[in-house]
Parts: sequence; structure tokens; C-alpha cells
Amino acid sequence: MKVKFHTWLKTKTGCAEEDIDRPADVRTIADLTGFLAERHAEAAPLFAMPQALRYVIDRRYVDADHELSPSDVVEIYPPVTGG
Repeated sequence: MKVKFHTWLKTKTGCAEEDIDRPADVRTIADLTGFLAERHAEAAPLFAMPQALRYVIDRRYVDADHELSPSDVVEIYPPVTGG
């Protein structure tokens, strides 16, 4: 599975994307964010609130309860502000 991080999540995780061997207990987006919180300490507080993030798979927004497939490319967008 591939995970792509957008905007300032790239800085917090130290990478724009990563390939992950998805553990068997990571079945949903919410499970994935818990897994990512363990891997990326600086971004852990945000990953601990999966409802605060936006997720895209196959150019469609999905919710935190979305069931994952091994071939998914998950794009994660943090909350952003602008002006």
C-alpha cells in the first residue's frame, strides 16, 4: 500500500510518500492513522484525530471507516487555512 502525505504533513512525517506493508490488523483508514501515529511521532497528535484529516483513494474522498485494499494509494490531507 502506498500513502501520500500532502502540505505540511510532508514536513511532519519527513516524506511525501511511503510504501507500507499493511499489517493484518490495519483494515480501515482509522486503523491506518493509528499505525501511522506509531511511525511518525511528530504527526502523532494529528493522526490520533482521524476525523480531522481528509482522505482520497482513486480520486474520491473517503471516510475514516473506509475498508482498505492492499493495492490502495491513500492520500492524506491535513486541515489547512488560507487567507
